[in-house]
Amino acid sequence: MKSKPIPVWLLTGFLGSGKTSLLLNWLRDPALAHAALVINEIGEVGMDNTLVASVVDSASVLTGACVCCAGLEGLEDTLSELWWDRLYRRRPRFDAVVIETTGVADPRPIQDALRRHPFLRERYALQSTLSTVSATHGCALLGSSQEAVAQVRAADVLIVTKTDAADPNELIAQLMSMHSQAHVLRSAHAGLGWRDVCKASHPLPAPSDDALSSSVGPAVHSHALHADFVSTQAFEDLAALQAQLTSLLSGDLVRLKGIVALKNGQMCAVQWSWLDTALTVTVHEGVPPDQWGVTCIRQAKSH
Repeated sequence: MKSKPIPVWLLTGFLGSGKTSLLLNWLRDPALAHAALVINEIGEVGMDNTLVASVVDSASVLTGACVCCAGLEGLEDTLSELWWDRLYRRRPRFDAVVIETTGVADPRPIQDALRRHPFLRERYALQSTLSTVSATHGCALLGSSQEAVAQVRAADVLIVTKTDAADPNELIAQLMSMHSQAHVLRSAHAGLGWRDVCKASHPLPAPSDDALSSSVGPAVHSHALHADFVSTQAFEDLAALQAQLTSLLSGDLVRLKGIVALKNGQMCAVQWSWLDTALTVTVHEGVPPDQWGVTCIRQAKSH
């Protein structure tokens, strides 16, 4: 008897919009207790997988570049490997897949691959595309970033994050005017529940071949971003951590994220985006990373 396709949830949203914070919350829901996670990160050292390792059994990380820059072959290979490993019990059995894209990914080529790739469309089914938009800077971002606009238009659920920090009403009105078919949800303190997301999800009809060819374009392109990993030794205290990492926040930096250690043995998750005014430091209680440090994503210099 042929098994049903495994549902896939595609999570997208611009740099610093709160995708990973929401995902950490959702992965604690029993409905995702046996989900597999595929994380795409820019940079050679993945950090999000370390953040979620304590709450998910099966995670795969695509590092180095955004899949819509480097091509979809890596994602296709990862999903195929996941399926065969599941069949032959080489990894814990999973009943759903969550794909978290980079903050600059256009999700439409990924949607297209799930619908068209012969192996993937038989064994996986795109359940929903979720896009996070920050209430603090969403309106300005949608006026300046093609990637942010693409993420909104590709989603069937739009999640307005950080509503505890800014009034979301103007942004919600803008989102509804851009994409009236999408369901808009609000999230404060990354507290939106997974069950609320499931209730709102209603996959949009797949676009026609002509629409896909005109709207998606080539699967490989460039965001003019460059990622470097900066390794760190254990910091004396939080003040030393803040001082040294704040010195990295130069004009061309768009994202900083990582896990660092203090000499007292405490682990800290640190992050910053170009939309933020200060570095965010929180206690990390999960597993230690393979390497201590931060990934710095910068605008590539033009020549």
